[in-house]
Amino acid sequence: MYTVRVSRSFSAAHFIRGSDRCERVHGHNYRVEVAISSAELAPPGMVADFVDVGKKLDEILPDHRSLNDCYGFSPTAENLARHFFEEMSKHYPVSRVSVWENDDSRADYTPG
Repeated sequence: MYTVRVSRSFSAAHFIRGSDRCERVHGHNYRVEVAISSAELAPPGMVADFVDVGKKLDEILPDHRSLNDCYGFSPTAENLARHFFEEMSKHYPVSRVSVWENDDSRADYTPG
C-alpha cells in the first residue's frame, strides 16, 4: 500500500456549545493533513499529484472564517476531520484526515 500525505494550515474562530472550556468564541491556527492511499500507482508512478491535492484542500478549507457560520455541525476537531475526509473523498481515495488545533492536540478520522 502506498500513502501520500498533504497538509495545509488555516486560521479560524469557533465556539463549542455545551463545553465549559470552549463555549466562548476563540481561534486556532489549524493544520489539516490528508492521507491518500492506493495499492497501485497511476502513471507516471504516483498515488496522487501533491500539487493537485493541495489545491483541492485549499478550496475546501475555511480560512479566516467563523466555523460556526460555515457548518451546520459543532465544529470540533473531530467533526472537522470527518467533514474534510468526506469532501476530499469526492476526489481522491482518502484513508485518513487529521486536524490539529495546536501543536499538541490532534483529531483523526478514518472510516469504519
